[in-house]
Amino acid sequence: MNQETIYAVVDLETTGTNIKEGDRIIQFGCALIQNGKIIQTISQDVNPLRDVPTKIQHLTHITADQLELAPIFEDLAPTLVELLSGTVFVAHNINFDLPFLNGELERVGQPPLDLPGIDTVELAQIVLPEAPSYRLQDLTQLLAIEHDNPHQADSDALVTAKLFLKLMARLKTLPLVTLERLSALGAGLLRQTGDFFTAIAEQMHAQSRPLPNDLLIRENIALRKPAEESFEIYPGSNFAADYPVEEADKKRLLKPHLKWRKAQAAMMDMIHDNFESEAPEPLLIEAATGLGKTIGYLLPYSYRMTPEHKLVVATSTTLLQDQILTQARPLLEKLVGRQINAEIVKSPRHYLDLHRFELSLRLPHKNRMVRLLQMKILVWLTQTTTGDLDELNLTSYQTPFFNNVQHRGLASLQPQAPFYQDDFLRRLHKRQQQAELLVTNHAYLAEHANDHQTWGARPYLVLDEAQNMIFNVQKIAQQDWSLSRWQLWSQKGLQYTDPEQANNNLARLFPKKSPQARSLRLVHKNLTKLGRTISDLETYLTTAFELPQPEAHQAFSERYLNPDEVVQFVTACHNQFDQLNRQLLTIQDHFLALRYWLEQRLEQYTEGDLGIWQSFENEINLLLADVEAYQRFEQLFIATKPQEQHALMIQMTQPKQPSQLPQFKLQWQLLSAGPQMQQILAHFEPVTLTGATLAVNGHFDYLKRELGFTEAQPLATKKLRSPFRFKQQARFFIAEDGPSQKNLAPNEYHHAVAEQLLTLLVGNPHQALVLFNSNQALEQVYYALGRAGLSLDREILAQGITGSAEKITKRFMLGHDSILLATSSFIAGVDFPESALELVVLVQLPFDAPNALQTRIRYAQLSAQGINPFKAEALPKATIKLRQAFGRLIRTPNDRGVFICLDPRLLSTQYGQQMRRALPTSLPQKAASVKTIRELTDLFWLNSH
Repeated sequence: MNQETIYAVVDLETTGTNIKEGDRIIQFGCALIQNGKIIQTISQDVNPLRDVPTKIQHLTHITADQLELAPIFEDLAPTLVELLSGTVFVAHNINFDLPFLNGELERVGQPPLDLPGIDTVELAQIVLPEAPSYRLQDLTQLLAIEHDNPHQADSDALVTAKLFLKLMARLKTLPLVTLERLSALGAGLLRQTGDFFTAIAEQMHAQSRPLPNDLLIRENIALRKPAEESFEIYPGSNFAADYPVEEADKKRLLKPHLKWRKAQAAMMDMIHDNFESEAPEPLLIEAATGLGKTIGYLLPYSYRMTPEHKLVVATSTTLLQDQILTQARPLLEKLVGRQINAEIVKSPRHYLDLHRFELSLRLPHKNRMVRLLQMKILVWLTQTTTGDLDELNLTSYQTPFFNNVQHRGLASLQPQAPFYQDDFLRRLHKRQQQAELLVTNHAYLAEHANDHQTWGARPYLVLDEAQNMIFNVQKIAQQDWSLSRWQLWSQKGLQYTDPEQANNNLARLFPKKSPQARSLRLVHKNLTKLGRTISDLETYLTTAFELPQPEAHQAFSERYLNPDEVVQFVTACHNQFDQLNRQLLTIQDHFLALRYWLEQRLEQYTEGDLGIWQSFENEINLLLADVEAYQRFEQLFIATKPQEQHALMIQMTQPKQPSQLPQFKLQWQLLSAGPQMQQILAHFEPVTLTGATLAVNGHFDYLKRELGFTEAQPLATKKLRSPFRFKQQARFFIAEDGPSQKNLAPNEYHHAVAEQLLTLLVGNPHQALVLFNSNQALEQVYYALGRAGLSLDREILAQGITGSAEKITKRFMLGHDSILLATSSFIAGVDFPESALELVVLVQLPFDAPNALQTRIRYAQLSAQGINPFKAEALPKATIKLRQAFGRLIRTPNDRGVFICLDPRLLSTQYGQQMRRALPTSLPQKAASVKTIRELTDLFWLNSH
């Protein structure tokens, strides 16, 4: 490939995706590129001599009448072969277009094209590492490429050609050292995509450009230099006097940038006055959506916070953390007229360890996805100043590769290491110390509340979306330990250390009778012991505690150990826990010694030898990565006196084969978060707890109890109403004929839900969020909608199926008529911009599963205290979730939206009526059949425009 090469950028429209089942080409589009320019475009309809599915006609806007007059493929084939001969075939998802075209050529007696090929999906994944989506229409939007007719071959081929040229131009701006690295890694990419990187590297080598001033080279990796940082320090005493106490002063401050909201001003004054008083107390403020809650708390604190006395804001997700820094902070800076030094605080695992990444480049990786990720990161390192892996917008980070390159924390750094000065986490920690505002997430705060090195001494604290903090405290306190997983990892590790395993034995990597050979023997010996100790524990669990038979729909059985049984277990197995700790410590010490020794001598080993080591390292890393979780479990399990708010669960999965053993998992759970919440809050100044949905029918009793506040503790509360005009902006419908889960078998229920969703969504162009109570229901309905053909008409995103929560959220925000299927985790914590969400369908009322063991134990505890668990916990919790679900819909004064509940219990039960009363009083509510709801929804949208 060179400047004179002709690239043929091709797109096909077809009747379907399976040529073997008779699908055919209905349109061929091609754009030819040479010397960096589009030199010719070709578009040709093709008569498929078969019916074209209606959905395909609708998607492509290619009609049957249009195709009837077109030539058949057999007549076009020689011309296409002549056109494409001698070119490099380029396509967006080349492994569809090229094989399909070749299949059609062979069908009509032509030889298949034997052309080098480039995939623009892979190319974009590497060159645009931070893109949230690599669909053609999303990339064209990102790069401002005009795309008038998506899903038509001529338009798609032309915009793919423009995309290819932009990607080529961006590649040429990369430093030569990065291009050479990409060239070396490209062999595993699709077709000849890797050769394209080599060709560009050779072209740029001839030009010999200087390194841009904003980059540096370290260990043959190009890194972006950190931006020059200036921190303007303002003594806190100067700010307090400047707070605009009078209403007129606040209006002068706010009105150039914000609409005046009396409720927002009241929130600001409440916070300011609280800290002006002699005895500040915790505040619990329900700030309804739309009144500007974030600025409502940031502004009064901005007159108090300093690098020495920081403000910590904790919110429910890392996505909301980013929104506070990227959206709220710039607005706050305009309001107060100064720079706000703010930083994010989250787990070190979110950041790239440069040393570990560079080491991964020196090890052989045959896995194509690993090489692609390495290439993606190499390009990203020329752009990022944070090293935050979340910037890559990946679907999942739960892979051996990321486990190896994620940061382990500041304690893991060596000052003499080549990347020490460039380390992302070190630089971040310095900025955090100089910051006055730290933005973290609930989960991190729950685990690191006593990290005074980061927070400083008794900082201010705001818990945003405070109702979600309870769940996160319980989640962090929950510690899982899978005995069977450890057994598996130890067995896999033994395959590489066993002298009897000639092919995979690591012994040949180390000199005989050397300290390294002894270390390997000790790893082998202790892996063997580890397996035996795990077996002893599993045997004890089987014999000491009778487990019930699993439920019909479950593959496992569960059992709760009461406090006396926990003491019995700890006493009986104390020796085994001691042995585990000694074995793990020995394995870890000698493994790390071996790894360090090998890292100094990588060039002495063959690719095969390093491949064996790498496979072994992956297995041991999985074990060692779980050690920290085990140690937390052990500390809680052994050191904590069993209390009512704790529960130990045993989970046993039955073997699929009679010869197999059961699989065991232990889980230490926190049933009540109140005491832990109070321990967390004790590290800070009196907290401001806020959120849009904290009260239940006007009262805060449920949340106060869950947060651990007693009647004797001071706690000021306030409920601030929303400024939205719900009568004009929204509609709330309840399906009279919604399916009843109680009266239907699971498959019948899922089918009924899918049918009703089709009634509501087919031909409805509005962005829709569908909320489920269970992953099983979500999965079954997703596949049912796909079988019904809805996915041909609209993009369907499904949590846990088409991507992680953050990935599909970003994809959804880019969409125009997408459907997002999600679980209750989406009920709170995500702000969708205007028009990104216009319809919410709640499939079931958001109650916790009553049969879940943890729920049963918690309810039993409340009952023993004379408390009605349904009235005191289940109903208030579900009511808050219902309010949160509706709150996803209307986020700004310009939003319009429809909320539909398919659960008939909202109509037919007394508690359903009570839940409805918790919704905004001005919100129009109506019960009707699903068919009528669809008609009323269409009418609402018609009248809204």
